[in-house]
Amino acid sequence: MKTRYQIIKIGEDNPSYNEVLNTFYYHIEELGLTRDSVLEIDENNFRKDYKANSPSFCLYFGSDSVSFKNLDLLETLIDDANLILPVVSDLTQFKNQIPKCLHSVNGFELASHNDIEKLVSNVLEGLSLLRLSRRLFISYKRDESSTVAIQLFEKLEKNGFDVFLDTHSIRPGEPFQEELWHRMADTDVVVLLNTPGFLKSNWTTEELAKANAMSIGILQLIWPTHKQERESELSMPIQLNDTDFGNSQYSKSSSYLKSNTISAIINQVESLRARSLASRQDNIITEFIASSKRVGKKAILQSEKFITVNNGDGKELVVIPTVGVPQAFTYNQSEELVARIKSKNVKEVFLLFDHRNIREKWIKHLDWLDNYLPIKTIKIVMAEEWLKTL
Repeated sequence: MKTRYQIIKIGEDNPSYNEVLNTFYYHIEELGLTRDSVLEIDENNFRKDYKANSPSFCLYFGSDSVSFKNLDLLETLIDDANLILPVVSDLTQFKNQIPKCLHSVNGFELASHNDIEKLVSNVLEGLSLLRLSRRLFISYKRDESSTVAIQLFEKLEKNGFDVFLDTHSIRPGEPFQEELWHRMADTDVVVLLNTPGFLKSNWTTEELAKANAMSIGILQLIWPTHKQERESELSMPIQLNDTDFGNSQYSKSSSYLKSNTISAIINQVESLRARSLASRQDNIITEFIASSKRVGKKAILQSEKFITVNNGDGKELVVIPTVGVPQAFTYNQSEELVARIKSKNVKEVFLLFDHRNIREKWIKHLDWLDNYLPIKTIKIVMAEEWLKTL
């Protein structure tokens, strides 16, 4: 895989770490990933293998030692805006067990075997590997690749993806174009079936342009005898051969892919999703933090992927960057997240999202929810104006 999820362990050795890893791998295999999709990094291979542009989650294990380990690696990870979770045996001793540079980050108490599942859940959330957050969009031309599109839809669904396919996913009576762009705004990867007539359709050309504009990863499956189109050079291409198809037949809408080819495609989808997800998350976080600096506000990225902002009265505002469309599940996750935050200093909680290409009815719905729910929303394009009011 070209891009892998990085789980980074630094600080002191911890006797529970092997069990943490085993539990982590158990859950990612439930999601249809293989162990090859994860790169384990520690102090021994950090300089050689760590990649700043790959999705990463770091566990820093503390101790009662006055001489903390791996401070140089920690500085690199902080500079790269990585998610870092300080892990201690006793939260009441947090500042004694963790370096000063992590004192502003909420820690995790790993006091017994019973805490391991909860710790692994934090890692999975930090890497956005939970089942309900794995969204994918298939773009294709019906009269050239409908059978392959359905094949991919069914197999990717079985591998834990929430897949959008227009013939299966748009209910009767819904406005087709609005729903199309709305669902694309809520996806991590577009699988583009590049058949000879694909870009001759206005719909498919627009889908490609939208995906590029939103920094969504595009996996382009190029049919035999066809070449990568210039308009889609930013995507990851896979050139298919006639041997990838059943009976070597690829020129009909009923043509289908062999199972080993489907498996290889799913492996590439996961790799590209990791890159795309990291890019979209970085974009919204970076844009918000840059806005905060311009107006003189201090925004701190926490290990659980939320941002804290001090509003001047000693209390913190929590801002949770959200990729895609905030939904009931997002609000529920946020409430659970708030419960894990050191709560008494938290004044308000906000979901930060990019509203462009989201259906107007959803925007109005979110605005309406702001009047009734304790968690409010902020559109990223309005973040700077919002920060000025604090």
